[in-house]
Amino acid sequence: MIVYYNGKFIDERKVNFSIKDRGLLLGDGVFETILYNRNKLILFNLHFLRLKNSLKKISIKFNENKKSLENKIIRVIKKNKLIGDRVSIRITITRGNSERGIDISPNTEPAFLITVNKIVSDFKMLPVKLYVSKILRNETSITSQHKTINYLDNILAKNEAKKNEYDDVLFLNSKKKACCASTSNLFYLERGKIYTPPLKDGVLNGTIREILISKKKVAVKSITLNNLKNCNEIFITNSIFGIRPVAKIGKQKFKVGQKINEINDFLTKLGL
Repeated sequence: MIVYYNGKFIDERKVNFSIKDRGLLLGDGVFETILYNRNKLILFNLHFLRLKNSLKKISIKFNENKKSLENKIIRVIKKNKLIGDRVSIRITITRGNSERGIDISPNTEPAFLITVNKIVSDFKMLPVKLYVSKILRNETSITSQHKTINYLDNILAKNEAKKNEYDDVLFLNSKKKACCASTSNLFYLERGKIYTPPLKDGVLNGTIREILISKKKVAVKSITLNNLKNCNEIFITNSIFGIRPVAKIGKQKFKVGQKINEINDFLTKLGL
C-alpha cells in the first residue's frame, strides 16, 4: 500500500516512524476518517473544517490548505489503483518528535500521514445491538469532543460489548446522559421528531450529525438512558458506514421505522 508520509508518497513498508513521535508515546495528535465514493470525497469540507478546528484546539500548527490536502488524498487513491472503488481515507497528524516529558515545544514539526483502505464490507442499514458501557464518557475532556488519537476508552468499551455478544457500545457521561457509540453519533425519535445529544454531553461533532442539524432534519437535546428506551426509533451514524438502525440497547428492542428510512434516503443522495 502506498501512503503519504511527511512530504513523500511511499510504500507503507518503508515508512520510518520515529520512536520520539508524541503520537506514539503520548497519543498527542488528531485524525480524520473520510469516505471516498462515486469518484468524490464525501462531506470533505466538513471533515477539513473539523480537522483544522481540532488542530487549533490542541495547538498543533498545520498549514495545509483544503485544495492541497484534497490533491494529496486523490493521489494516494490513484497510486493504489482504487479510483473506482469505495475507500476509507484516514488522515493522522501528530505533534511530531520531542524529548522526554509532556511539555509542548513551539518548534516541533508535526508528523502527517495519509492512508487508504478499500471498503469490502457494507454495514449501511445493518441493525446494531448496543451494550451499555460501564466506562463513563468524560464530557469535560478534549478527547470527547475532538477526534484525537486517544481512543483507549472506545477500544475497551467496544471489546466489552463484543464479549457480551453485542455489536457496539452505548456511552453514558458522568451525569448519566446518553452520548454516542464507540465510533458513531447517536440519534433518537421522540414524539415524531429526531434528536441527537448536544456536544456539551461529551459528543464528537460528526460530519453527518452536523449536516443533519444544518438541514434541520434533527434537533439537539440531552436524554437519559431510561428515557432513551422509551423512544420509537434509534440509529447511529458515522462517515464510513453512513447509518445503522439500533435494534437493541441492553435488553430493550427497537424497530426500523419510517424516519430512519427517510434519513437513509437523504444520506444516499449525498453519496453515503
